Amino acid sequence: MKQIIQTNYSGIDGLKIVDKPKPAVSPLSALVQVKYTPVLPYDWMTEEGKLKQMRPVKLPLTVGYAFAGVVQAVGLLRDRHLVGQNVIGVQPSGANQTYLDSRLPPFLFPVPAATTLQAAATLIGGADAAMLVVQTAAVEAGDTVLVTGASGGVGTYLIQLLKKRQARVIALASTINHDFVASLGADIVVNYEHDLAAQLHRVTPPNKIIDTVGQPQLLHLLAEMFDQFALLSLSVPDFQLRKAGQTFRFTNGTIGINGYRQLLMMLADGTLKAHIQTVYPFEKIREAQWQSKVAHSQGRILVSF
Repeated sequence: MKQIIQTNYSGIDGLKIVDKPKPAVSPLSALVQVKYTPVLPYDWMTEEGKLKQMRPVKLPLTVGYAFAGVVQAVGLLRDRHLVGQNVIGVQPSGANQTYLDSRLPPFLFPVPAATTLQAAATLIGGADAAMLVVQTAAVEAGDTVLVTGASGGVGTYLIQLLKKRQARVIALASTINHDFVASLGADIVVNYEHDLAAQLHRVTPPNKIIDTVGQPQLLHLLAEMFDQFALLSLSVPDFQLRKAGQTFRFTNGTIGINGYRQLLMMLADGTLKAHIQTVYPFEKIREAQWQSKVAHSQGRILVSF
């Protein structure tokens, strides 16, 4: 089988595709044929060595965290009804491989028949982060929420979940993504590429700001522009605010098993819509990661196997 590995901390250019034996099935195994993996910032940050303290690893390692695929076989201690099921899950030891041995029963989720595997592949590292921060912020009807990174894999779900709670959404987006972000339901789209401060002067001050991109310079500008708000960041672990009416919280955690089941059902019934920018074959993993890292995204980029 094929496996994408990291052998050093030189970043995306250091990735290699190698041949490995298919995993053997043990009593706790669910052998999954991987169909898609999402390209996440977690991937290239690991490859650049930026997560060494949070995630000590031994090289070489298989890259990737989340996957979507089909269960091919199970061990004696796993549910035999999983065989043939479309599933999503996490693989801390690396997801970018043709087959993987999933041994985390609580975090292997069957995908409803009404949901495609491609759509389901966008949930982990996307909709789950959006759900977590919306819950943490206790967003309710009448809130005005400013969102950074509104067109990305998290932001596209974030806008949908905020509108579901009847919040008013101010979305920061690039010129090329203006209409796309508006189509997601944002009430106001602010083009951060053209005189951002002047545009922000004209909007209703938000009482909550949700940051998905982690640019301190942008956060400092927002802190100067608005007096009172709760700032929640998915990307910056620490940020100093100077005004009395401003609070900061780094949001990091899990939505739990029920949260993932809820997201899958929301995809299945049409409450949420997945937005996929591009699907790259695994042979183009470097191109996929570069595109996700440097370009103005419209949803999530996937890798197919």
